[in-house]
Amino acid sequence: MADRVFSKPVVIVNDSSHESNDSLHTEILTEISIIPRNRVFRGIATVIAGFLCNFIVFGISFSYGVFQDYYTDPTNGPLKHYSNSKVALIGSSATALTYIFGILNGKMLAYFEVPWKVMTIGCVAMSLGLILASFCNEIYQFVLTQGILYGIGSSFLYMPPVVCAPLFFKKYKAFMMGFLFAGTGVGAFAMALITRKLLSVVGWRWSLRILGFMNIFIGLVASALVNVPPGLNFSKNNRIINFSNLKSAKVISQLGASLFQSAGYIIPLIYMSKYANTLQYSNTQGAWFIGINNLINATFKIIIGFAADRTGRLNMIIICNFLSTLSIFALWLIGTRDVFVSFVVLYGVFSGAIISLLPTCLIDLFGASQYQALTSLMYFCRGIGSMLGTPIAGLLIKNNGFITKDYQNAIIYNGVLLSVSTILLGVMRYMYFKETGVFNKVNIPF
Repeated sequence: MADRVFSKPVVIVNDSSHESNDSLHTEILTEISIIPRNRVFRGIATVIAGFLCNFIVFGISFSYGVFQDYYTDPTNGPLKHYSNSKVALIGSSATALTYIFGILNGKMLAYFEVPWKVMTIGCVAMSLGLILASFCNEIYQFVLTQGILYGIGSSFLYMPPVVCAPLFFKKYKAFMMGFLFAGTGVGAFAMALITRKLLSVVGWRWSLRILGFMNIFIGLVASALVNVPPGLNFSKNNRIINFSNLKSAKVISQLGASLFQSAGYIIPLIYMSKYANTLQYSNTQGAWFIGINNLINATFKIIIGFAADRTGRLNMIIICNFLSTLSIFALWLIGTRDVFVSFVVLYGVFSGAIISLLPTCLIDLFGASQYQALTSLMYFCRGIGSMLGTPIAGLLIKNNGFITKDYQNAIIYNGVLLSVSTILLGVMRYMYFKETGVFNKVNIPF
């Protein structure tokens, strides 16, 4: 028993005045007491690695709008002769491929056998994409480097900790994954400020190079921290897509919910600053709205993750999806200054938690044995969704979005996407109820 935190389960004698606190304390200690010490530390290290990967991968991706503004600047922009929609292809392809190439995650891990090798390859490819972009002049060159090469590399860096981390934990999966995915919001906030400062001081070419070297450092640190949980095996015989999984209505519902949620999730973040301008907010205030939304997003991934572990992870993801949808229709669609601020806050509270809860719900619903294959498939669907969301929403914006009403159709489209996602999650919850006869069970044990 030397590899355990305690040699036997801890029992705490409660008194009537501290019954609830002692009960929770006993529950936590008992949970820890049955997990080997090395597994706890290795799991925490993997979560930290995931936080760092989210910080750098999506910090750079989600702050691409700063580069877009610079690239299309009518005075000095290197891509000033191209339309905004064409220049946006650089950033959207990077984000989409981060998810889409997750379908190869299992094969890459099986071939290289350890996560750090896959992550190192991804880290180098990401940085190479950024550094090579600093030598580009034509838009197709930017798409190939800052878009495609960056996106493929970021997928290989990002996916291993996402696959490995939740399998280290039992009761507190959602809380730990909330911390892991909080790196996205923190990174998007920090990297936007860093990128804007670099562009003003050293110009766009050296900004890309500095970000490339920063990515190398953070990515290599993250790759050294990732561990493989017990029982997770990477087989070279596994198919990239196991079509037998697609015969399950529950799997189809989950994948569909992921696709539609991904399509709708990023739309408010892309157009938040420009929409704020139509309400007479300045460009600086619009940028701060995005930053505040990302910080709230990061904080509540952790808070809601902890609550989900207590009340049910599948229950919580449905609630968050529904409230995100409601905020689109009830707050963003109204189009007034005060209500828009409320939307920025509340959308940040509920929307991000959905992403951190999706992997834990996969384990709860389908078991650890199916988790790796279904995670890769889920992120592939999220990549497809990201290509269907923002580009179509952009086409629905009238007259280049100069007034509030120009965004009405795009906002409705956004709300419909999230509504469909919520319905599919509800269908999945109902199917679990039919299978088990239990509706209010906190979490499905595996």
